[in-house]
Amino acid sequence: MRLRLKHQLWAGALALLLLTPALAARAGEDVDLSARSFVIMDADTGVILLSYNPQLFIPPASTLKVMTAMFVLEHLKMDDKVQVSPRAAAAPASKIAIKPGEVYTVRELLYALLLSSANDAARALAERVSGSEEAFARDLTKWVRQQGAYRTTLATANGLPAANQFSTAQDLAIMFRKAMQYPELAKIMETKYYHIQGERELRNHNRFLWTTPLAVAGKTGYTRASMHTYVGMFRKDDRTVIISLMGSKQKWRDLRPLIAKAFELEGTPIAKLPPLEEKLRFAKKHYGKAAVTAHRKPRLRRQAKVALGSAAGVPEKKKSKHRKKKSKKRSQ
Repeated sequence: MRLRLKHQLWAGALALLLLTPALAARAGEDVDLSARSFVIMDADTGVILLSYNPQLFIPPASTLKVMTAMFVLEHLKMDDKVQVSPRAAAAPASKIAIKPGEVYTVRELLYALLLSSANDAARALAERVSGSEEAFARDLTKWVRQQGAYRTTLATANGLPAANQFSTAQDLAIMFRKAMQYPELAKIMETKYYHIQGERELRNHNRFLWTTPLAVAGKTGYTRASMHTYVGMFRKDDRTVIISLMGSKQKWRDLRPLIAKAFELEGTPIAKLPPLEEKLRFAKKHYGKAAVTAHRKPRLRRQAKVALGSAAGVPEKKKSKHRKKKSKKRSQ
């Protein structure tokens, strides 16, 4: 009798552990993360395999753009034209520097949105669909909730900081699973490079596309309020998983053990992924090759005011009056 009771207690404890994956995630020695929230989902069934704070409200940053792209395709065709407004062109970085009056196809702007995370492209598409970005955000919020993202509220089309804008790791995973059912969006997010309007090159911010064959597609995001966010799909043999991550201080380092954990839970374990993403370097004008270099301390270089997904350039130092006088004497 006592033996049976002990077995029942152990069974109950095991069931409780399985029903609270957040505790299991933190208790596991092989899962050590800086992220505030994550979800590992089976892409075929939609079942959450493991999670930590899956319903914690956090600003989504640019992962929101996946939802924007889905809603755009609910209303527009890929070859439809979009004229850029002054307000869309004035969107803060990251951006591709589209100008007022220019005309692009929906296809071009979707590639800019999902590869280069272009805030100006997001705003232009939003205005084309709903007349204004504010109206688009209201319409998008209603729509994503109808799709199952019940805890998501949006105030922009691009994920830039805004009051009353938040989502959850669970909602991101749910919406990404649906996004990959759009053939056009799946193709875009699987693409490394794309060119629009001639020689303007767009590069995908999802570095896993260069470092592991497991990567299928994904979208990154970052603001100071949200920290790093990410949602993406990975595949090994006949097993496919979706991983969403929010509030991370170091997304690539957090994601690698989650990818390994995901396939362990799917019964197809993989070797530990090496830390390649942080070492990946891209040339300014790149046409198809990426190089993994030794990690070096980055030098401060002057950059263009508008860069594809990068921070603003380092300002050039002003010359002192003393130096100006010397230079005048030399020129004379």
